[in-house]
Amino acid sequence: MQIRNLRLRIAFAGLALSLCGSALATDLLGKLIGGTLSTAESVGQPIIDPITGLLIPGTSGALQQILIRVDGTYVVTAPGTTAYSATLTVNGTGRSYVVVRPDPAPPSSAMMVILHGNGGTAAGMANVAVISGYVATQGFWAVMPQAQNGVWGDDPSKNDNSDVQFISKLIDALVAAGGIDPTRVYAAGLSNGGFMSDRLACELAPKIAAFGMVAATVRTGVMNSCPAAVQRPKLFILGTTDPIVPYNGWGILSDIQSAAKAISFWSTLQGCVSPSTTALPNSTNDGTTVNLETFASCSSGADLRLYTVNGGGHAWPGGLQYLPVPIIGTTSTDISATGLIWNFARAYHL
Repeated sequence: MQIRNLRLRIAFAGLALSLCGSALATDLLGKLIGGTLSTAESVGQPIIDPITGLLIPGTSGALQQILIRVDGTYVVTAPGTTAYSATLTVNGTGRSYVVVRPDPAPPSSAMMVILHGNGGTAAGMANVAVISGYVATQGFWAVMPQAQNGVWGDDPSKNDNSDVQFISKLIDALVAAGGIDPTRVYAAGLSNGGFMSDRLACELAPKIAAFGMVAATVRTGVMNSCPAAVQRPKLFILGTTDPIVPYNGWGILSDIQSAAKAISFWSTLQGCVSPSTTALPNSTNDGTTVNLETFASCSSGADLRLYTVNGGGHAWPGGLQYLPVPIIGTTSTDISATGLIWNFARAYHL
């Protein structure tokens, strides 16, 4: 494994930046998000000062942050954590990943694998998920693998399982290196990464104890090939105004299912009945509200939850508004996807 770690220590008040001109704002966002920003440029939409206001939710006061340059992107880390990139050779191909972990690393830590969206980067996903604060306070390792050409092979009907092999061998390598509890490995993802988490829930269930899918439902290819033998707890977070993965689905011409069909599919496999729905507190005035549908009576013991973000877009709630609202919709601040997934998953062990 090759490790590169260059630190730049800065103090800034909650990253609430007042910048003169959007060019500087765009440049800084690009350094924090990485390849994701090119998506906005490719569709010809304007960058609407995405840096204005609180860039990294959850930080306040004159808190010292640590910017670690990883593969051309500055990863924001909290005191008591570090970040680095490394490579792992799988079937003769070098595959890269980014780690954000406690520093020093405690023994026998839990690990959450977090998968970026289409066109994103591993380092950028660490910032989108605002992961470092949770790593600092909860003591788990966050591992962000990098997809080849920025796209995960989330559809098993394409007969390509190279990404499944990569993530499987990555888990094995990090466990073998020490510091990771193999019974407390979790996986989550955004968009394309969320669909990939669906696939992992079918093909790597023996290695992963719980799953989180954000801005992703389920593909027909996964539904047609997923074995029922091993089921794990799953949590979905979906926005009702998501323009990329519509809450109600794309219809019969698409292999992307609606939220209702995705939940029905998993609840049937997991033997879940009698869901309850709760309206969560509307804590911020951001135009969104959240309902929680809980399936706690699952015969397999694998609980299932759906957080419906009313008015929410194609986003990681509580994280960065990584592209302008006209492109992806609103990122809700009523909930934290990272916090919800971690608090849900950490209750489960293999």
